[in-house]
Amino acid sequence: MVDKPGTGRPGTASDSDRSIGELVSDATDNLSRIVRLELRLAKLEAKADATRIGKSVGEFGAAAFVLHLVLILFSVTAGLFLAEVAGWAFWLSFLTVTGFYLLIAAVLILVAVINLRRRQGLARTALTTSRLMGILRGEIRPPGNGSVEAASDSEAPEPAGR
Repeated sequence: MVDKPGTGRPGTASDSDRSIGELVSDATDNLSRIVRLELRLAKLEAKADATRIGKSVGEFGAAAFVLHLVLILFSVTAGLFLAEVAGWAFWLSFLTVTGFYLLIAAVLILVAVINLRRRQGLARTALTTSRLMGILRGEIRPPGNGSVEAASDSEAPEPAGR
């Protein structure tokens, strides 16, 4: 018998002496080893990606902080500019800059609300899940050519939640 699975060559004398059970056992051992190694590789890659993502989030946070300081300084500059050039009172020029930022915030909130109302939820996931459940129950034949066909005259089940 071969000490390590997969080290013998097919057709050699040692393989002809082995039973089908031993060959299946070797194949199962090799498959489980491959799965373990793939999982280990996936964990290592995920850890490396998570580290890079964490660093990037920190860098974006630092950039956002600096940009916030720039926005504050720009707001003061704009207020002083309006007071100097337009001859407005300081309170009126700073109130105008504040109103401008409130207008920008209102537009951004409006766009966000419109985008939230356009969401579709998990429509495709619900459809594929219902098709899978139909296949498992035997109501739908598995796709042979990329489409799902009903096994009987009944229609495919509706997506969950509809």
